[in-house]
Amino acid sequence: MRMVFMAYLAGSFEAVDFYCKAFNATPRNCFTASDDDDFYAHAEIAVNNQTILAISDVASYNTDFKRENNMQFWLTFDDEKSLENAYDVLKQSAEIHYALSPCEWSAKMADLTDKFGVRWLMNYN
Repeated sequence: MRMVFMAYLAGSFEAVDFYCKAFNATPRNCFTASDDDDFYAHAEIAVNNQTILAISDVASYNTDFKRENNMQFWLTFDDEKSLENAYDVLKQSAEIHYALSPCEWSAKMADLTDKFGVRWLMNYN
């Protein structure tokens, strides 16, 4: 089994570019619902050929998605440089809950809510 999270965001073109930069990822399976749409109906972010996050623009749905604080993505990085790169990108216009620094259970850890309202807990041991 493999789990992929789906994020419903406004500004999906920008979000895909933002997350690809943060995680040194590749966009794939990106499509719009029609030729004149300026948003993704579906897009995937892949790291090492594995999808880690799927994104769909809220404009694709007749549903009132709300930004809430009941979920957080927890990423454990294999190397410190990748963690630092992700943090440097994600912290732009973010609400920082715990700045990148050592903590009692990890060599480095950060906790933030990015500009799209997605909360990330990231660490490296």
